[in-house]
Amino acid sequence: MAFHTDDISMNTIVGVGSSITGNLYSAGIARIDGDIDGKLESAGHVWIGSEARVKADIIAHSVDVCGGVIKGDILAPEGVHLYSKAVVLGDIVTKHLQLDDNVLVNGECITLSDEEAFEDAKNRWIDAKAVAGKTFTVHES
Repeated sequence: MAFHTDDISMNTIVGVGSSITGNLYSAGIARIDGDIDGKLESAGHVWIGSEARVKADIIAHSVDVCGGVIKGDILAPEGVHLYSKAVVLGDIVTKHLQLDDNVLVNGECITLSDEEAFEDAKNRWIDAKAVAGKTFTVHES
């Protein structure tokens, strides 16, 4: 099951063998099959492919990790799906979390479907990250 947004067009593709160092912002759906070192933010959905190596925090509407490795935190209010062989070395903050067999998560998972409880927990998590010297700012679309 994938978490979809209303936007059906793929705005950003980072292909196998491609790499980006720095921050990447996508106004819609982003598919990452290459390497990213920085920050990844999308107003829509993010797909992380099986060959991807992402050393970045991900902020998106929803995220599918179809294998690949993420070293960073994921903030995706509408949902996160980790497919078999996905690796996340960081925290996950979402309302809906789906884990297939053979995934690895090394971090804190905050999953609350209630809107008010989720917003409260998310804000406490962001505050804790700020104290640790890591900031999470979200572009308003």
